[in-house]
Amino acid sequence: MDHRFLREGFDQGLTRLEKLLYFVLVAVSNQDGVSFYSDARLAELLDIRFPHELDGARKELVARDLIAYEGGTYQVLDLPVPSLRKGSGGSSSLPDHALRSSSSFPPVRRTALCDAASDLESVKQLLQRWGWGRT
Repeated sequence: MDHRFLREGFDQGLTRLEKLLYFVLVAVSNQDGVSFYSDARLAELLDIRFPHELDGARKELVARDLIAYEGGTYQVLDLPVPSLRKGSGGSSSLPDHALRSSSSFPPVRRTALCDAASDLESVKQLLQRWGWGRT
């Protein structure tokens, strides 16, 4: 997994389900990032009860150019490389998420670490359910 997903804030604003779907797709995709897991199988793995939940998570990941989806096939896309682009007045600027310095981040909510630990535990549980990590 590209560590920039977390380090550079590509996960910011994603719901828990959107993050889990992304992590699962990274885990089950081939070397080209392609996964043929069906929506039914993904819903089973992610404990999704209603089809619109998976559909909404998928649409958000597609809208952010994190994945592509067509005809039941998923592909995890390479994360964009921050590039210089023309801003107003002809000056170059970086994408918004790249401009923030560590000192400009808002204070961490007290629950943020608990949320992150819960998400990590969910990923661990999914991997264990699939038989990964067993010797």
